[in-house]
Amino acid sequence: MAQTMKAALIKTYNGVSGIEFGETVIPQIDSNEVLIKVHAASINPADILFLSGNYGIKRALPSVGGMEGCGTVIATGNSLVARMLKGKRVAFVSEVYGSWSEYTKASAMTCMVLPDHVTDEQGAVFFVNPASAMAMVKIAKQHKSKAIVQTAGASALGRILVQLGKENGLAVISVVRKDEHAQLLREIGGQHIVNSSSPAFADELKRKTHDLGATVCFDAVGGDLTGTVLSALPDGSTLFQYGLLGGSTTTINADDLVFRRKRITGFWASDWVKTQSIFELLSLQGSMKKSVGSQIQTEISQTFSLRQTVDAIEQYAANMTSGKVLLLPV
Repeated sequence: MAQTMKAALIKTYNGVSGIEFGETVIPQIDSNEVLIKVHAASINPADILFLSGNYGIKRALPSVGGMEGCGTVIATGNSLVARMLKGKRVAFVSEVYGSWSEYTKASAMTCMVLPDHVTDEQGAVFFVNPASAMAMVKIAKQHKSKAIVQTAGASALGRILVQLGKENGLAVISVVRKDEHAQLLREIGGQHIVNSSSPAFADELKRKTHDLGATVCFDAVGGDLTGTVLSALPDGSTLFQYGLLGGSTTTINADDLVFRRKRITGFWASDWVKTQSIFELLSLQGSMKKSVGSQIQTEISQTFSLRQTVDAIEQYAANMTSGKVLLLPV
């Protein structure tokens, strides 16, 4: 086996200008890790934050870009969990190493064997959005909310949440910015859609949240929108901030916190997973294997080679609602 591989490498935390296509050494693995021959890797909003140094973790540079993908395990460490994955096609998350490369390494605990019906393309987007959406449904149920509000409602995650909401008897109020985004959601059965560009947005959102009993919101945007959405929620509601699409500063009305007993907190899927028991995680994996690739399909808009990583990121950043963009190590 060769000692080096092709990869999209982050040389500086300076957005796409810090990325270079080149060669790096194939990683060594420890006892709990597996070596994966990558079939396809995804680009997520978290990756764009990461490129600018604004994600929750940083890697020593130069580093392979990306975090999520699909591939075949070709070598394993000595642990039982790792050895059980030898030769398996898996979806994986590799926050510590990266995924935009011909080979990668990942903890065996962040790999999931893919059912035969799941394609490599769907496998490359198997973890981050479906797992986050399922976690959101679970959290909403724990808070006894009858509905969920989600900003960036036409995103890949937003569309998955609409589908999961129908399966779980939870109404999903999707906040979008454009009429064409609303149409995308209607085509998959979205029923409760509010356009934040409308002059009547705040009033319409307040009416829907109160009528449907939405006491939980997942906000991917931040900025001024967060305060507007929080004010529209019923008293005692909780808003979970999980993205920074609108910028890193969130603006809220103190009256909502002091007199309306509303709360705002963060949601990071990586941290949430660590709070779950092994039985809860196995249940989550079982639900994902049953749903992803069949009931839940993520729209894939384009694929690019690793050599075209910068073009791929720019295409995705400019057209996030068009579908996922994948990188193929060819």
